[in-house]
Amino acid sequence: MMRPQFYPHHCERVELQQTMMSWVLLAGEFVYKIKKPVRFPFLDAATAAKRYRLCADEVALNRRLAPDVYLGIKGIAEDHGVYCLVDDVDCKQSGVREFAVVMRRLPSERILNRMIADNAVSASDMREIAKKLVSFHANASIAKASIWGSARAISRFVVCNVAHAHQIAADSVTRELLATVAAYVRRYVVARRQSLDNRARDGHVREGHGDLRSKSVYFGPDDILILDCAEYSERMRYGDTASELASLAVDLELAERPELADALLEDYAAQTHDSEFLALLRFYKCHRAVLRGKLETLASLQLDLPAEQRVAARSNARRLFALAHSYVSESAAPDAV
Repeated sequence: MMRPQFYPHHCERVELQQTMMSWVLLAGEFVYKIKKPVRFPFLDAATAAKRYRLCADEVALNRRLAPDVYLGIKGIAEDHGVYCLVDDVDCKQSGVREFAVVMRRLPSERILNRMIADNAVSASDMREIAKKLVSFHANASIAKASIWGSARAISRFVVCNVAHAHQIAADSVTRELLATVAAYVRRYVVARRQSLDNRARDGHVREGHGDLRSKSVYFGPDDILILDCAEYSERMRYGDTASELASLAVDLELAERPELADALLEDYAAQTHDSEFLALLRFYKCHRAVLRGKLETLASLQLDLPAEQRVAARSNARRLFALAHSYVSESAAPDAV
């Protein structure tokens, strides 16, 4: 698949990128994303059938926010040692060895993280993102809100994430930070139990994106597109809308653009008339920073990733854990517990 002639369309070169979960091939105007045969506590892609299911979920779920980007699934078939792409594939088709999600390739200069680096983002852009998310959340499912959004479920998810992060943390300083974070999140959920249960009951917990980051947001000519949802985890997708927005806010604060985070969050709160939204953000930003730090730590341990990528992941994890601790350290108001 690294050869341009492998593809049925024109491309002059193929570029390979990797995540801890996927191989991503950039081939001309298209992107081919192949699931790695990995198993983590939050994801099981160990068999071909499971990888096919993940591909199907990725296409269906991401079409909610980027309908024209996710084109479908192609099979990677083998015939007497020769591999080719095949259409209309399913997980039982003879000769098919693997599967690829096919996406339309988007100009990188219009992706939010690149725009931030180029200093090409304004508060009005944040308001447009908020508007997009308000509309998305208004139509998102609440069918399993009581399962994933109760105080008990939130406590289990958040506390387990902190505990797992503590277990795999690389140094004692990080573990001390995470011990402080663990105490904070436990106190918070106990103190806010009834309020959290009420938010699940009242429609603030929805099946959203699940892993909203600046690298997932694309400013198209006519609309904002949001890619790369957490297709692998219903638990991650279902959450309070404050948690979803906190995920992107963490990215903006890591990029040292807190004013953009403030514009995004304040405008979302104003558009939704959610009087509790802003008070929840410190807790959910802390949670999201820990969750992201844990994922970066896991990536740093994946020996199939290039060495420089693993080193960068370890550095990112330290920054994220320190950011999580800063949300605890700065909490002085009663609503922060």
